[in-house]
Amino acid sequence: MYRTIVADPPWRPALHKNTVGRREGPYRAGPQRYYRLMEVEEICRLQPTCASKAHLWLWCLNQHVDYGYRVARAWGFEPQQMITWVKRGFGTGQFQCNSEQVLVCRKGGPVDNAFGKTRGTWFQWARGRHSEKPAEFFTLVERVSAPPYLEMFARNIRPGWAAWGDEIDGSIILGD
Repeated sequence: MYRTIVADPPWRPALHKNTVGRREGPYRAGPQRYYRLMEVEEICRLQPTCASKAHLWLWCLNQHVDYGYRVARAWGFEPQQMITWVKRGFGTGQFQCNSEQVLVCRKGGPVDNAFGKTRGTWFQWARGRHSEKPAEFFTLVERVSAPPYLEMFARNIRPGWAAWGDEIDGSIILGD
């Protein structure tokens, strides 16, 4: 039973009707260029297996943090805090987004100092390839949350972690 879950779902954002070329097919920075997107309801149905007291670190879209709250609660977690990854430089889109949000959630109430000391709620880490999360993020998770660890929607296998995702060989069966 996992005590800590990190998830970076392939969210399908709701786009305005007047947004040309973004819902289907490739466009310059669209996530659909890199992986299959999922509707919020599909993500809610995944229901990862975890301990009765567990932590969830859930990456959210800036324009749809509400999706994160829906998924966290569907999985039995209650959001406790939000942390922000501040990226150097400008990103894409109308607002040139250069930050990402993580909902830090708890299931089953606190144990001792539930999340330990995080040293703040915003972190400036270097960017990697599309959707790659910084190694420093995983160091933070391991410092404040207990093993065993599961990364959902993983793109590689990390030592000491179970991984689930359609982009990696050796993925666990979700629910085990």
